[in-house]
Formats: sequence, structure tokens, C-alpha cells
Amino acid sequence: MAVKKILTETGKKDARPDKEPKQRRSRAETEQKLIDVALDLIRDKGVLAGLNLREVAEGAGVNRGNIYHYFGSRQELLRAAISRRFNALVGTMKKSIQNKRFVERRLESFRLSKGSNDSKLRALLILDGDDTVDPIPFYEEGLSQLRKDVIDGDIHKEHDLEALQVALSALLRGYRIFREPYANRLDIDANELDERVNRIMRTFLESVAEAPSSLDQSKGAQ
Repeated sequence: MAVKKILTETGKKDARPDKEPKQRRSRAETEQKLIDVALDLIRDKGVLAGLNLREVAEGAGVNRGNIYHYFGSRQELLRAAISRRFNALVGTMKKSIQNKRFVERRLESFRLSKGSNDSKLRALLILDGDDTVDPIPFYEEGLSQLRKDVIDGDIHKEHDLEALQVALSALLRGYRIFREPYANRLDIDANELDERVNRIMRTFLESVAEAPSSLDQSKGAQ
């Protein structure tokens, strides 16, 4: 085998083969690289156009067959991406909202989710026909917290907590998916829209401390 002389960091010559084998990655490293490239493509090119498996493989420096070997399908690759990114986001949120009351906790969660593409990824899986996607991760934990908020007086006891949980999730996820188009439609900066929506959200969140309007009307009629 032909051998060439190359300088090492110490200035000495070292003999190595003309063609060095590519550095081997562990399976975990390759999986993470595939996920990172997939998310970069989704961010740069948009959700539906962004996930080209050939480009994912090329960006990760592996054969496209590796994607199917490690994940089985495009959906599984997206699920892995969702899981890893979402868990990191949840860890940050839990530290930031610890010991905060209902209104401030929800507003902080709304702020921290800025820039997250979790909602877009979940929506893509649903559009792909995946009926196993969980639209409200940690649903039971969130519902339990809402019950505590009722005890603390931040939510009136007559409110439908399950519906409230869904409404809050839908508001946040819908806004995160359409944030930029909303801002473009209003012809304003997205950060300015965030501030305006935040004020409206505060008004809504504070209002649930009062009894539902239908109960108030029925009491007035008696």
C-alpha cells in the first residue's frame, strides 16, 4: 500500500496510508446527527419540503439506508426528533415556572416555547396520517396542576378543566405554527405580535378566576 509522509502537531513526519478510513461513529452519534440534520432542513426549508431523506443522509454523512436501519421510517425519525427536543424544552420550562401561579406560569410557558418547532413536527405527523401522535404531552400532570389552581383560587371551580387544558394547548400550538404568517398578515414584526398576544392571553387567563358566564346568567334569572 502506498504510504505518504505527513507532519504531526509536533513537526515530526508520520507515515499513514494514502486513504484513511472514515472515522466510525457510534450508533447514538449517527442517530443524533440524522436528527440534527433533519431539524435543520425543516427549519431552513419548511416542514413539508424540508424533510428530504436523501438530503438528511448526505448532511449526516451516511447512506440513506442508515435512516431506515436506525429509525425504520420518516415518521420514526420525526418522533425521535420530537422526543429529544421536547424533553429538553420541558426541562427548561419546569425550572422556569416552578412555584409560579397559574397566570404567570402559563405566560412563561408561552414565552419559552417561542422558537420551538415541536408543534410543527407533531402537525406533520398528523398530516402524514399518524393517529398515535399525542397532542398534549403530560396531559394528566397538567390537569392535576389545574386542579391545584382551582384550590389556590386562580381558576373558578365550575370551569371545565379538561376543556381548558385543550384550549390552552390549542392556543399555544396554533400560534406557534402560524406565528410568522400571522405577523406578516398584520404587517408587523413577530416580536411585536408576541407582546400583543401576550397581553390578550393575560386577560383571558385572569378571567377564568371568575365563574363561567353561563352560570352568572342562570343565577341572575333566579
